[in-house]
Amino acid sequence: MIGPRWKKVLRDLGGNKTRTILVVLSIAVGVFAVGVIATSRVMLSEGLDRSYQAINPASAMIMVSDPFFGSGGVGFGDELVEVVRGMDGVEEAEGRRKATVRLKVGPDEWRDLQLFAIPDYEDIRINKVSSEDGSWPPEDHELLIERSAMGLVGARVGDTLTIKTPNGKLREMPLAGISHDLSQLPSFLDGTIYGYTTFDTLEWLGEPRNYNELYIVVAEGKDDKEHIQRIANQVKEKVERSGRPVYYMVVPEPGEHVLDYLIQAIVFLLGVLGILALFLSSFLVVTTISAILTQHVRQIGLLKAIGARRPQIMQMYLTLSLTFGILAMVVAVPLSAVAANGLSSFMAGLFNFDIDDFTLQPQVVMLQAAISLLVPVLAALYPVIVGTRISVREALDTEGGPGSYGRGLFDRLIRKVRGVSRPLLLSLRNTFRRKGRLMLTLTTLTLSGTMFISVFCIRDSMFQTLEELMDVWQYDLWITLSRPYRIELIEHHSIGVPGVVDAQSTGFITSRRVRPDDTDSDVLMLFALQPGSKLMKPIVVEGRWLLPGDENGIVLTTAFVKDEEDIEVGSNITLNIAGNEQIWRVVGICQMLWPAGYVNYPHYSRVKGETGRANTVWVVTDRHDAQSQATIARRLEQHYEQQGIRVSSVTKMAEERAEAAMTFNIIVMMLAMMAVLLAVVGGLGLMGTMSINVLERTREIGVMRAIGASNGAVMNLVLVEGILIGMVSWLLSALIAVPLSKPLSASVGIALFQVPLSYAFSIDGLLIWLSVVVVLSAVASLLPAWNASRLTVRDVLAYE
Repeated sequence: MIGPRWKKVLRDLGGNKTRTILVVLSIAVGVFAVGVIATSRVMLSEGLDRSYQAINPASAMIMVSDPFFGSGGVGFGDELVEVVRGMDGVEEAEGRRKATVRLKVGPDEWRDLQLFAIPDYEDIRINKVSSEDGSWPPEDHELLIERSAMGLVGARVGDTLTIKTPNGKLREMPLAGISHDLSQLPSFLDGTIYGYTTFDTLEWLGEPRNYNELYIVVAEGKDDKEHIQRIANQVKEKVERSGRPVYYMVVPEPGEHVLDYLIQAIVFLLGVLGILALFLSSFLVVTTISAILTQHVRQIGLLKAIGARRPQIMQMYLTLSLTFGILAMVVAVPLSAVAANGLSSFMAGLFNFDIDDFTLQPQVVMLQAAISLLVPVLAALYPVIVGTRISVREALDTEGGPGSYGRGLFDRLIRKVRGVSRPLLLSLRNTFRRKGRLMLTLTTLTLSGTMFISVFCIRDSMFQTLEELMDVWQYDLWITLSRPYRIELIEHHSIGVPGVVDAQSTGFITSRRVRPDDTDSDVLMLFALQPGSKLMKPIVVEGRWLLPGDENGIVLTTAFVKDEEDIEVGSNITLNIAGNEQIWRVVGICQMLWPAGYVNYPHYSRVKGETGRANTVWVVTDRHDAQSQATIARRLEQHYEQQGIRVSSVTKMAEERAEAAMTFNIIVMMLAMMAVLLAVVGGLGLMGTMSINVLERTREIGVMRAIGASNGAVMNLVLVEGILIGMVSWLLSALIAVPLSKPLSASVGIALFQVPLSYAFSIDGLLIWLSVVVVLSAVASLLPAWNASRLTVRDVLAYE
């Protein structure tokens, strides 16, 4: 048998179904957001870690040819692999061959294809590659394509692909299958296509029949980067003593996929917004419980008069709040599980790894249950304590509901307003009648709006940062040649091509810093520029840019210096360039997201022994859109071939910009989804407030109806009040977003790219939120306004 107290709780739940639904939905949105993010984080982290460990990732990789050109250097065979495999501290070693060729992906359109030859596809021991579809392993003169690149290739299994070798020969190869290689970056990030074939095929394409990459896995301390670095240095020394210069050595973060930091940063940012949604939803609980207690003042007095103790009354209203939370949990948990599965699958597909079939995460369900049960009760605690403190005499003397009006400063100011219609003045007065409730509603809407505008500011800051970075390069095409050619020949045959405005030969090679303790840095891309070149407009943050007279001067990027903390302007550093160590003096540091160094070409060419020759050319075109760049690139390639100049790769800056923009758009899209959730919470809060306001003013509305107010007049009264609240919140959001969005943008930049974003305030975001908040306020007020317009005089007389 249900006691009288609990009957009252049930009656309060069912007596105003709209209010109950709004509170439950508001709490559910917060619990839903937390559930989606927490579940996605678990699924993505566990899925990526499981998939990555399954490929037995390399502890270190050593390249004896240029990793960008896939050429040069002295290859090695199985004998060296066996020697390394037998070294102390090495558990496994494996050799591969990588070559860079061109793949035809459309009429006169070519893309870089990095081809790998693996000695035994049935016994891959490190960085395992698996079959996704079609043949496995590839036969001679057949090709497998990594699955993330299939969209770029535009072909299906069984189609014939055309390959252009570095010496200009065309070869046709069938696409025999699709492979999956988790050790490579997804192709959408850098536009590179990865393929897999046999050594016979590479020899057929003109490549040597040996290895140019050595992968190792350490025997112990697989999570200790310092230990791995020591073992890798020993292996590097062994390789170099065998007469093979090491161009490049990579020691990745142990056990972490190269994109793990990006996934974790995205999930973290989404989690912050999800927690904020939960925080905002608790405001509606405070508003609702406060309103119920205000309406129930006389009931509380009567309960106390017949012997109810204050703890018993508090228990009733806290139980009501707890029930709101339970209902919210029932709604949010299954929906968040479905949404988390969709989000996890989308992100896993985007970053090219697989996750297991979806299962509920017990720890996340427990978290959601704790939030659903605790947050509403904690949110209601203060209004319940205050509301039940009233004495029997005070409770029976109060009218309950209407509140006081007219004594405050703002109230007195409104009385002085002239030239405003009475209905509008009444809406204005009603808006500020319940100031405590108004503050809670404004806080919810204002924070929602602030985050919404800030997301747009982050978006604009991302794209401004992208524009600034892209503006560093004042050229349109970066053409890499198969070998160094005479500068006069390159530039003469470039300038004469229709659409080419300027062409400048440069040197380019990958190098590494040799630290004072004889350890090596990560890769450093070294560019050798013509003295006084105008094709770079760097953002120098320390020191200066190169001067024509600099001999061994070098300008490094912030991305490189960040990991080499002992480097500063004026430092001397040692670089290993194709096996030769040279000392360079740091004259400046410029802002850039990847590790690079810039030197003057004359000194570089003497160091390399390539005076008067270069292997890359930067081209300025007369038009800068993607189609024009592609057209002129085709003309250049054709003209180069006629002149005997072999092209290794062509980078179109418009494509680079588009690929970077796509990555940014993915991040912004996910942040925008959470911003929409915050807007929903704000809308629910406003709808709840307006519903409570209408309920409290039932008698006032009845009086208006009795003296002739129409349905439209009553509806307009409520709609105008809701829109006024929305407009005030928009103004507050704009004021707060101005100072808040800048540190938020900087934090997002550091989380995602390790450098702050270049800040840009979004006027578009401000105006879009204005439109959203007006529509949201109108929609949120529509149901309460409709309910108000349906009240009759008889309903009012019966209202208690």
